[in-house]
Amino acid sequence: MPDLALDHLRLETELVRIAREAGAAILDIYARADFGVEAKGDGSPLTLADLAANRVILNGLAACFPWPVISEETLVDYEARRDWATFWLVDPLDGTRDFLDRNDEFTVNIGLIHQGVAIAGVVYAPALDELYYGASGQGAWMARGDVRIALPGRWALEHALACSRHHDVPQTAAFASLNGVARSVPIGSALKFGRLAAGEVDLYPRFNGSSEWDVAAGDAVLRAAGCTLRALPDLTPMRYNTPSQRNPHFIAAAPHVPLDQLSYPT
Repeated sequence: MPDLALDHLRLETELVRIAREAGAAILDIYARADFGVEAKGDGSPLTLADLAANRVILNGLAACFPWPVISEETLVDYEARRDWATFWLVDPLDGTRDFLDRNDEFTVNIGLIHQGVAIAGVVYAPALDELYYGASGQGAWMARGDVRIALPGRWALEHALACSRHHDVPQTAAFASLNGVARSVPIGSALKFGRLAAGEVDLYPRFNGSSEWDVAAGDAVLRAAGCTLRALPDLTPMRYNTPSQRNPHFIAAAPHVPLDQLSYPT
């Protein structure tokens, strides 16, 4: 396949539009008393909002772009996708437990992968009207309401660490202690990537399981904002379209954080 040629303005416009439309579909369900919750095979929750957002995204991407889609709700066998050079990785509703808790910190994640690398992505928190977009070579930005701000943000001198509201593990506290990080900020879903790019935290370690669609869009935003996301323990760049689509543990950080000088729990 030749090098990917992108109309970046069209890519940005359509991705932001599709994410916002998916967010509107989620909010329609969020306003109801009954979310129509079911359990997936792995025990994780599935709601009507997951399915509604997935339909919007699949239809929107198919109408605008030629590349295939892997979604958390529409998986593809490895033998069928192993040679895909360019494709979408989608989590139509990341943070379903945050959605069920009604804490507003759930997101729509759409990432574009080329040759195993996340090259563009949008992370949108519809209940907060908070959106992050980034593309390789094009920079990154965030929007809260009608206010649009270029990324990266400015970080405080004191380290602050993003941690999960629902999936935290003891290694996170151990990492904070090893590296003298005094402040941990609970943040739901892929919103952690956006808040890092915006300068509200400067570290996000993940010491438990995640899937490629949880991370790809946020990875693209971070890369475009000059931040870093590396797989542990070797601090190698994240790669996508693996057979299992499960991620290694990882560390995401602001540009000023020297990852090779940090200590990591075993």
